[in-house]
Amino acid sequence: MPTKLKASQYGLLAFALVFCVLVFLEDVRSSSDYNESYLLALALVIIYPVKRDWATLLVLISAISAAIFSALLEPGGQSDPGTWANRGCMIAVMSGVAFMVSRVTAVERTLFQLSTSDPLTGAFNRRHFMGLMNIEEKRAERYGTQLSLLMLDIDHFKKINDTYGHQTGDVAIKVVAQACRKKLRPTDILCRYGGEEFIVVLPQTDEAGAVKAAEYIREAIGKLDIEGQDGRVLQCTVSIGVSAYIRHATTEQLIECADQALYVAKQSGRNQVQVGRLHITDPGPRGASALPTQNALKTETDPKKPA
Repeated sequence: MPTKLKASQYGLLAFALVFCVLVFLEDVRSSSDYNESYLLALALVIIYPVKRDWATLLVLISAISAAIFSALLEPGGQSDPGTWANRGCMIAVMSGVAFMVSRVTAVERTLFQLSTSDPLTGAFNRRHFMGLMNIEEKRAERYGTQLSLLMLDIDHFKKINDTYGHQTGDVAIKVVAQACRKKLRPTDILCRYGGEEFIVVLPQTDEAGAVKAAEYIREAIGKLDIEGQDGRVLQCTVSIGVSAYIRHATTEQLIECADQALYVAKQSGRNQVQVGRLHITDPGPRGASALPTQNALKTETDPKKPA
């Protein structure tokens, strides 16, 4: 998923465009030697770290414009066949470099997607999730911001596979992931944690907000009609465990707390949201033990029992 450009990327884009202007001015000034215009191809190499096709196209257009207008402004350049032959070769070189930059960028995007996302649902995979979660946890620790976690599991998923087949089970997983995305914000992080289990990171969200989000997701999934491979329609429900970050807790402790809350939701009848709360036994050093217990798990919503 494309993200907003960083300041450094904007700087590279501006530098590449300025570079085109400087080469243009130098080419006009030293009209006796127009070979320095081939330096315009370097602008496309400079723009490569920006990794945006529109930025590559913008620099390519700027470089081609600089090459053409510098030839027009050269004394005798308008009628010199050598000048135009040179510029034609230069434009071909720049177009080739731009094409290669665009292709390499596309391959990098594909490789990144393959290495970070789950092929069935398009959600982040577990490995990439852990990296993102560690970043969010460190941000919450440093700036004192809110952070919550949802752990979600499809109820009776084995029964769905046994009754409707594994292909229909895959359809159910995809539909559940799509329903989650519709209820989440762009800044939230959805991950397929394993099998029929998903995990959601909610930055800037306290416990009450996380419970509200979990209920939205649970209710939305409960209303879905899922059409299987054989045309049969089924419905499914989910159980969700919620945990909220507290200072000095680690990523692993936050996940474990949500997992225990999910376990209680399953044991209490499924199709409900349960909240787990971390308790720091030693609030001193970073990464102190934050062990959720059965007493720490408390239902914050009125659970609905499945029929």
